[in-house]
Amino acid sequence: MKTRKSISALGSSGALALVLALALQSTAAMARVADLYEAPRVLSTSATPLEGVQMRDRIVRGGQALGWAVTLEAPGVVELTYDKNGKHQVTVAVRYDTAGYEVTYVRSFNLNYAEVDGVRKIHPNYNRWILNLIIDPAL
Repeated sequence: MKTRKSISALGSSGALALVLALALQSTAAMARVADLYEAPRVLSTSATPLEGVQMRDRIVRGGQALGWAVTLEAPGVVELTYDKNGKHQVTVAVRYDTAGYEVTYVRSFNLNYAEVDGVRKIHPNYNRWILNLIIDPAL
């Protein structure tokens, strides 16, 4: 009841302004979502064939140069996490062999991840971070 009085105290123009502000805010939040970029497999362009440990080292070195940290390792896979100012985090799995590697989404925090009608959605910065990761010359 107290809320109703405070909104009605705004008058019709104040209430309209409040509704518009809330609508714009929710629209802005929804606009910060894009289809999750499914990165293709990246083939090695090395003149000499790489061994598995060499590919792993390139992935780790390239990721670290861009601010990614190794959070888990197993044969043929490195899990990398990117933390943007402690507010946004994303973790990806990089599966690799001597011929190349592939980056796949694992989880995120505060990046608006959702699956809508079978389509994975996420904040557009994720797509930029992944593109930067897969085109890094160190890899």
